[in-house]
Amino acid sequence: MRLMRYSGLITKTRAMSGKLLEHSQYRELTELATVSEAVGYLKGTAGYQEIYREHEGVWHRGQVEAVIRNSLYRDIDKLYRVSNKEQRLAFAYIFFRYEADLLKKQVKHLFRGQMQELEKYSDAFFSKHTSFPLESVLKAQSLQELLLCLTGSGYEPLFAKLHHSGTAQYVDYAMGLDLFYYDTVFRSIRAMKSSVMKSVLQEIYGTRIDWLNIMWIYRWKRYYDQTPEEILAKLIPHHGRLRPQELQEMARAADLAEQNRILAGTVYFRGKDAYVQMEDEISYRNVIEQMYHHVSRKYPVSMAPVLRYIHEKELEIGRLTTIIEGIRYQVAPKDIKDFILITV
Repeated sequence: MRLMRYSGLITKTRAMSGKLLEHSQYRELTELATVSEAVGYLKGTAGYQEIYREHEGVWHRGQVEAVIRNSLYRDIDKLYRVSNKEQRLAFAYIFFRYEADLLKKQVKHLFRGQMQELEKYSDAFFSKHTSFPLESVLKAQSLQELLLCLTGSGYEPLFAKLHHSGTAQYVDYAMGLDLFYYDTVFRSIRAMKSSVMKSVLQEIYGTRIDWLNIMWIYRWKRYYDQTPEEILAKLIPHHGRLRPQELQEMARAADLAEQNRILAGTVYFRGKDAYVQMEDEISYRNVIEQMYHHVSRKYPVSMAPVLRYIHEKELEIGRLTTIIEGIRYQVAPKDIKDFILITV
């Protein structure tokens, strides 16, 4: 029965996965001299030829990046259309995250005294799945205006509290949005009836929560000199494979070296000859990648392969954006490869 419910979704996901760029294509892209050449290259790939065919006149860097990002929305739209009510819950969590990320970006622009550029080529699909008026949010010229745009949404209490405090900085909004997102989603997952869907989502979001808490502890210790009590009060109040005691021990560690030693003894590294490199977040990326691989093999007929594909597509878009920025600023190809973790 489950195979029938997922057959169309899994088939479409496999077809999309086959269009993801290969390492050799990333290397070729980094060697190009201009953004126009990069666009021309992407127009010849299976994953981007369709969307670029619709926007033949796109050459400006901002527009190029918008079209790349919208290829993700197009893919999600295609998957969403063949999904059922239960499966769409997992998509709702993704839209929720995109909302939170967009709000973080908007807050950053406002703190810098800038406005987000209204992207002419933004896909309408994303607008359909926001819980606030997207265009009004992007046009907000102050935090007060942004708060008014969010009136009646789930974000209003958080933004009202931070805005009226009079002392909140960008980092407070960014971490507040992350905490709000993961706390809300994980509570929703825990309330679900026992099912394969619940097991898949618990493993994916539990791992993400574990590592977001780990990275927060690291940053608070390194950059903000927070006390253990201050750190513990700000963590997401959920966990995946980590034990609460391990998080407490990391928060109370005397220095970063001790935190790394504690982390190396957790389930994520125990029994492995692993060197924890928190500075460049390589460990985080590796763990998340391994988690998606593991959960997809464990639950092949579920949302796991779909969510894995969306994760891989997001990584691809991030790499392409980095490559285009590198080309624009004439960064050496080897350095661009290092940024995107592609070895020569």
